[in-house]
Amino acid sequence: MVINKTIIAIAVAVCLTAGCTASPKRPGSDEMYIKASALTKLSAAVESTVRYKNPPPDLSDSELLALATRHDPILLENFKNYKVKVQRQDRHSVVLICDATGTHALLEDAGCTGPMDRARWIGKPEPCDFSINVGKICGN
Repeated sequence: MVINKTIIAIAVAVCLTAGCTASPKRPGSDEMYIKASALTKLSAAVESTVRYKNPPPDLSDSELLALATRHDPILLENFKNYKVKVQRQDRHSVVLICDATGTHALLEDAGCTGPMDRARWIGKPEPCDFSINVGKICGN
């Protein structure tokens, strides 16, 4: 009987401990809607740079972002605690915002469109990979 009580006590302790462990914090709606608005401005700046300034194709994401936001650094500063990725295809671009670890996608926007394209933070966590087909959304 003592063994059964000990096993039950250990099982309860393990369940309580597992329930109290920290899980990755999901961003709140208010924060993400503000970031979505900021992303449309950032992605438009990147699109303009890619489309009209013909940056060298070997620029890293951070170099391209710095070039695109040189006129207004706050555009990039809005995402200082996030992983920001850029994809270029033809003369268009997509900007992807992921959590700080670069594990989960949060927002994704093609610079050629007006509204923010994908609120990827809603629902099941998705990997920090591009999902927008630039050719289909932007055309030429």
